[in-house]
Amino acid sequence: MYDVIVIGAGPVGCKVGEISGKEGLQILILEEHSETGLPVHCTGLVSHRIFDLSGVSKDVIVNTVKKARFYASNKNSLELKSKKPAYVIDRERFDRELSERAKDSGVEIKTSTKFKGYKKGGETLEVNTNHGNFRTKILVGADGPSSTVAHAAGIKLPDSILTAVQTTVKSDFDSDVVELWFGPEISPEFFGWVVPENKSWGRFGLASSKKTVNYFKNFMMVRFKNLIDSKNNLAGVIRYGLIESSVSDNVILVGDAASQVKPFSGGGLIYGLIGANFAAEACIKALEEEEYDSKFLKKNYDEAWKEKLAWPIRKGLIMSRLIHSFSVDQLDFLFSSISKGKLTKLLEFTDMDLL
Repeated sequence: MYDVIVIGAGPVGCKVGEISGKEGLQILILEEHSETGLPVHCTGLVSHRIFDLSGVSKDVIVNTVKKARFYASNKNSLELKSKKPAYVIDRERFDRELSERAKDSGVEIKTSTKFKGYKKGGETLEVNTNHGNFRTKILVGADGPSSTVAHAAGIKLPDSILTAVQTTVKSDFDSDVVELWFGPEISPEFFGWVVPENKSWGRFGLASSKKTVNYFKNFMMVRFKNLIDSKNNLAGVIRYGLIESSVSDNVILVGDAASQVKPFSGGGLIYGLIGANFAAEACIKALEEEEYDSKFLKKNYDEAWKEKLAWPIRKGLIMSRLIHSFSVDQLDFLFSSISKGKLTKLLEFTDMDLL
């Protein structure tokens, strides 16, 4: 019997475990892969908030970037300087540091253990896996955008889904500039990106709801012209939108499983770690008061995290739909107009974590 079982040993699941474990709760994290930190599904571009939220050391930093260059085509671009730097991190090392922090808080982590479902018995759940059954009072789904926990609990997830692909390419880069490429010929619903690790290597990727590989190949030709050296091929799913409810009886969804994701950029680490704090607090309170039903969890978790993140998610949806409704010529005009006017300074002070 555990107080809390977390499905998924990614950063968000481990943070829920760490915070809850420090309060003396019996926590078990189940991870379907053979080790934490792999496979990597993230570009690893994060804001300054990541270290306060995660507690991870700055040893995970691979590069520091200070500018973002927005491209509408090969013609015009808009360059913005960031008020505070962004960081390119080693996601494998980041994840592993968080798993070690969870273990140091008394959390038990079982790898190669796949969640299959659960049955409710009284006030507890029997969690079924490929390595036996475990009992818990609260089940936390931190198992990604296609959450099996959500499916088992009958929780409806947002319908907006993108497939993302990325590779690390060798070329000549401005090491302190992130590139974002927009336009219907790049990706109708998202954008392409180049995130430099240094002057010679950059993380190159794109997301789309359909024909992702075709758009990716086209973007490769637009940006680099010729086939180049590459390594570390990645792929993943981005699910975004405001989830109707992230709870059920004895069940909480957090991170990508709860679509705690920035709709404009697809980033999930910052919102997910914010969600992890709310999830851990809700677990602690539920166990103190011995209340595990959906009504209690909705008030103490679902409504709590949405008070912080619902409006930023809605703003991100509006901004994303707006910019992706523009043609290439309209984007060229927009970026050119902004770069020539005073709006550039205003945008440089925009908090991109709230978009």
